[in-house]
Amino acid sequence: MKKINLLILGLSLLVVGLNIAKADTPITTRKPQINNNQVNVWETVIYPSENQKLKMHRHEYDRVVVAFDDGILKITNDKGQTHYLKLEKGQSYFLTKDVPNELHMDENISQHPIKVIVIELKNS
Repeated sequence: MKKINLLILGLSLLVVGLNIAKADTPITTRKPQINNNQVNVWETVIYPSENQKLKMHRHEYDRVVVAFDDGILKITNDKGQTHYLKLEKGQSYFLTKDVPNELHMDENISQHPIKVIVIELKNS
């Protein structure tokens, strides 16, 4: 009976430990900052992991991306075509709106999180 109780206690501690570790695991986020008739601005932090990709989405407007970290984003569209965006800390990048009816996802293939500010220009 003692062995069973110790086994149950051990498994319980393992489950609690895994839940705590999971709760502390950072996740990719998009945090809105400004949304009006002229611009849509948000901060994005993308963590380096296969399961931390930004889900399929599209950009209806031209945009400026401001990099807060060096890194490389792997961008894959819904047709399986891939290209890469090399980011340099402190640099800004002008990106045109997406092709009509095309979606893409972003994956951080660096070894550290990448933070960017995205500014969509609604009058473009």
